[in-house]
Amino acid sequence: MSSSPPLLEVQGLSRRFPGVLALDHVDFDVFPGEVHALVGENGAGKSTLINMLAGVIQPSGGTIKLDGQAVRFANPSSAQHAGISVIFQEFNLLPQLSVAENIFINREPKRGPIIDWPTMYRRASDVLDMLKIEIDPRAVVQSLSVAQQQLVEIARALSFKAKVIVMDEPTAALNDREVDRLLEIVRSLADGGVGVIYVSHRLAEVLTVADRISVLRDGRHVLTAARRELDEPKIVSAMVGRELLHVACPPRTPGELRLVVRDLSVEDYVKDVSFELHGGEVLGLAGLMGSGSTDVVEALFGLRSMQAAEIKLNGEALAIDGPRSAIRSSLGYVPEDRKRSGILPDLSVKHNISMGIVERLRQVVWVNEREDQKLAEQYQSRLNIRCRSVNQYISGLSGGNQQKVVLARALAGNSQVLLLAEPTRGVDVGAKAEIYHLIDELVAQGMAVLMQTSELPELIRLANRCLVFADGKPQGELAKDDLNQERVMALATRFDVKGKAA
Repeated sequence: MSSSPPLLEVQGLSRRFPGVLALDHVDFDVFPGEVHALVGENGAGKSTLINMLAGVIQPSGGTIKLDGQAVRFANPSSAQHAGISVIFQEFNLLPQLSVAENIFINREPKRGPIIDWPTMYRRASDVLDMLKIEIDPRAVVQSLSVAQQQLVEIARALSFKAKVIVMDEPTAALNDREVDRLLEIVRSLADGGVGVIYVSHRLAEVLTVADRISVLRDGRHVLTAARRELDEPKIVSAMVGRELLHVACPPRTPGELRLVVRDLSVEDYVKDVSFELHGGEVLGLAGLMGSGSTDVVEALFGLRSMQAAEIKLNGEALAIDGPRSAIRSSLGYVPEDRKRSGILPDLSVKHNISMGIVERLRQVVWVNEREDQKLAEQYQSRLNIRCRSVNQYISGLSGGNQQKVVLARALAGNSQVLLLAEPTRGVDVGAKAEIYHLIDELVAQGMAVLMQTSELPELIRLANRCLVFADGKPQGELAKDDLNQERVMALATRFDVKGKAA
């Protein structure tokens, strides 16, 4: 790899926005057949670098070289035709069109003025076969799973005969099996001579798939090293510029019984769920995608229909017929998909925090703006939400700070029980550590937390006990020494640790 000249080379690249130096003289390169991971906290400059490589924005200074020649991309189309394809976290697919149409959009083979459909389907099949992807090129994209849509994006990038493929958080919405398959494809792309720039918050994946790893911090390049020279603590230290504390679950003493659930059923899938939750503890819900663990959290917040023999909060019967009654009952909720279900991007930080308790802030007809402002500023300080002002649009915040706002909203209802679904999905390691520390503090103050997560390290870091789900039913409860990744996966897959069917 190192004996060949780099496919792509960035020298002294800078980008200045009004009042902000987003990228400050960054050097970076990728070689043929290499997976070069790019990591850093939100705001480190990764997106700015990606957007310049994609032709979305122009550099303020520095040089981009492709195959040794200086290039400047006026728009994304010119970058693609030069050999750089960027697969953004938010897909750029047209859901109503077929797979083949999405792969060759605006480049359809034609016979005169007419699209040559047989040729387009054949070429799409050829690209999909190269990746060993079993997807019908005639299938409508909106009928595909998220993982399959991700593969269509990769196929489209290859159809441009890309020399360099940039992947921005490619596994954010995939389950573990889909992640493994995607990483296999990433390696196969590199084995075929493509240079891959892999951008991810998930350091375990980075250490699995990357040949080299580069770290950006505050718009500057701080580290490039071979994968074998690095481990998670070294990468995290380079990313945040400090050692992260609170990396182990603290000792906890559960207090009074808060929530009792007996024989809960959710819609027509989840059955026979029973548990008790005390103040001062975290009860985890784990399982593979579709196992039913998420359904339980959503049902308890009134987002799904449910039946139960008994639900009690602080010893009193609890009836939940929707989110409003859940909030009134002192249940706080953080949804698993922040962008779709957590924030209203066209509202301010303040209004995103208070939207669940408008009734409490209302004086006759109008909301008490002074109290609204005071509440938001209190939570901004308490949760260390980094923003210019609580009156700023929430869309201008990083993912980690948006997640803190959603958590602030859950707390603003004077919650006694927090229902958390994927509490740190899509946030960087620094923000994740802050959220873990915040959960620790809340639990130490007596909060009861019911947490669903698909990240096993997160589960073990935060939970005192864990219910593991498979096929809509709890398969067992784990605690103390039994709460480890091997035992969780054994129950989640209904296999014992030795691989025998349970």
